[in-house]
Amino acid sequence: MALQNTIDTPQVRARLTDWLSGKFADRSGLAVTNFVVPSSAGLSNETVLFDVEWDGGRHSQPMVARVAPAGPGVFPSYDLNKEATVLRALGGHTAVAVPRVHFFEHSPTVFGAPFIVMERVAGQVPSDDPPFTAGGWVLDLSSDERAAMWDNAISTIAQIHNADWRGLGLEALDPAPGGDNLTAHIGYWRNFFDWAAEGEANPTIEHALDWLERNRPAEAGRKVLNWGDARVGNIIFSDSGQVAAVLDWEMVTVASPELDLGWWFFLERHHTEGIGLPMPTGFPDRAQTVARYQELTGHRVENLDYYEVFAGARLSIVMVRAAHMMIAAGLLPPDAPMALSNPASQLLAKLLDLPAPTGETTTFIGNR
Repeated sequence: MALQNTIDTPQVRARLTDWLSGKFADRSGLAVTNFVVPSSAGLSNETVLFDVEWDGGRHSQPMVARVAPAGPGVFPSYDLNKEATVLRALGGHTAVAVPRVHFFEHSPTVFGAPFIVMERVAGQVPSDDPPFTAGGWVLDLSSDERAAMWDNAISTIAQIHNADWRGLGLEALDPAPGGDNLTAHIGYWRNFFDWAAEGEANPTIEHALDWLERNRPAEAGRKVLNWGDARVGNIIFSDSGQVAAVLDWEMVTVASPELDLGWWFFLERHHTEGIGLPMPTGFPDRAQTVARYQELTGHRVENLDYYEVFAGARLSIVMVRAAHMMIAAGLLPPDAPMALSNPASQLLAKLLDLPAPTGETTTFIGNR
């Protein structure tokens, strides 16, 4: 999803050069080159690519800045310091492949918002626009290569869930220390919806939130570190199909493993059934994926259908906010029905056996 970019590239590049010169005092003649800002900015954190050169260009290092929105974003709030803390903990003490964090900067003096400077990891990311199920390098792989890529991704999720989040000093990620935090997670997303909806009714989401309250699991699941945005489109893969880096940790939390798994399967459903496309050959099915995850973690997956509905509600809420932002930016007409009818809300209604949301189904993915 995209809005007009607000970063003034020449000015930001100059400010970034000065800022990095202070951070890398031992690098003489430091210069920022190959500075690339996307022509349009995401509704979430923005990515800026650049190289750092020094000693007359004899040395060069590719880097990336992850910048919080300078104004209102798709989420009610952003905490890049939290993301930097998680990345440093995982990168320094686990086998989870994450980019190395060089710096976190809270001051808005460079980009107009807080930002993280990280190493730039080489590799390829399965596309969201168009979806990897519709085109791109993933479809050029053999079935065996896709199967290996998928297995590497599931293995990475297992590594995240197996991480000792308490030992890593990440206790602050638990929204309900010492208790069942599912109540806190549902409450967060209900408040998110109230904020995003701006008073507009949305029967599908409202029913889903009530359903989640009524049908919550009888027992609290074990707590693990959750990536939060567990999907193949947030992974950089090497040429050999290995996971080179796990990206986008803005929704990182502590919760039952099924919170991540539900999101993974709902996003898989979104990129296939939701937009009328088959899953490419080679990818294991749901049962095979669950079996592999259980083998890697020793955790028996339970209540997965419940957590997939939760994922559908969460993504549908994000779509409400995205729709309102795109209408405000003039990218959609004022009467666009995207907040009510999009692939996420259509799938959510189907999962709950509800009437399909009315209006033309609209999304920012795949130009649909």
